[in-house]
Amino acid sequence: MPSKGKVLLINPNRMKPPVTPVALDHLDQSLRAAGFQVELLDLAFSTEVAADVRRAVRRRPLLVGMTVRNVDDSYLASMDFCLKDTKRIVNLVKSETDAPIVLGGVGYSIFPVAAAKYCGVDMAIQGEGEIPFVLLAERIRNRENWGGLPGLVYRCDGLYVANPPYRHDLSKTSLWERRLVDNRRYLREGGMVGFETKRGCLGSCTYCADPVARGRTVVVKPPKDIVRELKGLLAEGIDHFHTCDSEFNMPAWHAEEVCREMIRAGISNRARWYAYAVPVPFPENLARLMKKAGCVGIDFGVDHVDPRILRTLGRVHTESDVLNTARLCHKYGFPFMFDLIIGAPGEDRATVREVIEAMKRANPSRVGLSIGVRVYPRTAFVRHIMGEGITPSNPNLRGAVEDNPDLLKPIFYLSAKLGEKPQEYIRELVAGDPRFLIGETGDAAENYNYNDNSALVQAIKAGYRGAFWDIMRRVEEGIAP
Repeated sequence: MPSKGKVLLINPNRMKPPVTPVALDHLDQSLRAAGFQVELLDLAFSTEVAADVRRAVRRRPLLVGMTVRNVDDSYLASMDFCLKDTKRIVNLVKSETDAPIVLGGVGYSIFPVAAAKYCGVDMAIQGEGEIPFVLLAERIRNRENWGGLPGLVYRCDGLYVANPPYRHDLSKTSLWERRLVDNRRYLREGGMVGFETKRGCLGSCTYCADPVARGRTVVVKPPKDIVRELKGLLAEGIDHFHTCDSEFNMPAWHAEEVCREMIRAGISNRARWYAYAVPVPFPENLARLMKKAGCVGIDFGVDHVDPRILRTLGRVHTESDVLNTARLCHKYGFPFMFDLIIGAPGEDRATVREVIEAMKRANPSRVGLSIGVRVYPRTAFVRHIMGEGITPSNPNLRGAVEDNPDLLKPIFYLSAKLGEKPQEYIRELVAGDPRFLIGETGDAAENYNYNDNSALVQAIKAGYRGAFWDIMRRVEEGIAP
């Protein structure tokens, strides 16, 4: 098939350790299938960003696609607004070419109009991009009208129009090739490589942006396609993986089918993989299958155990569920992490003590403490706190409270009932217990902020592989790579 034109894909994410831009591999497969030539500029590894951008753009692409994984780092302690760096890269590209720049990605899709406006681009794609991006490239190539394409966000007469996102039928659109991204380098410098088993989220969490960005219904990938993808990566010498799903075990039946297919295909003794999950549903049969399929660690989004706070956060589990999940992990020998959110409405020092004591009883391998709730648009949580007012006079809000109507810049809810220095109180409660990781800044062993964490970078350089929390655990416990 003759080439229809050249498309340049850019990964602007420069966080360290680097995280695999899985979406660019999938875009590449769809574009090549449609007859386009694809080039990648991966700035995760660039030492001369401006020079690399100029060199890539001067090869005259038809279209420039740029993935936005992170708008900010989601930590109150640092509040790193990553999108400002993306904007600088957009401006560099603009200075070298008139080719349209198209933003996309999970981070971008939380703020489809606000992020496009801030970065100064004329078009973007919210949600899944493999089909809409190819259609857009074809219509630009043929000089045809593209305004009605699904998922397209575009500027028209000074205002932005946002079309409804496209939803794949992943049983009919096979996305498994991983040819574009240097995944071996991501294993070498990032410790693992991502893969997805589904898209969308069934969860009812009031604060979470995943349903906003990925859709509120789940579309599953056929297990045979997932295994085909993993086999290809294994053939390249890549053997440590992490799921990119919102939650691997929602729905549990699909997670079980994926595990069975891994076992049947004979890759479970070669692929070491980690998963994000929720405490329920986590039936014993799933735990058994995950262990047999090669899963070596699970990160559960627990958030809390206090019933009132769980209701506010939209969680359906109980403390009893959390303890039962911990019991199964201990029974099947999983290293596992429980992630908490501290500071939601109603949080006080008594509820913090309650959840930390519950974690000590559950005895997970690690507990991640995120202090403050990132406030995202189009969520039930933001509607919940509207009554308090998103104003500087609200004592529960931190960050960019003023001149931030779209909530694009980092803004957090942190219950004022915790007092002036909640981190100090939490440190008193954990009393140096190495199981507890606190989201802050710096390179302390207990720092749970993965954004430019040089201690993690050095551990990976020394040969450690796997989920970041598990690398930190093994380093702390003196377990060799």
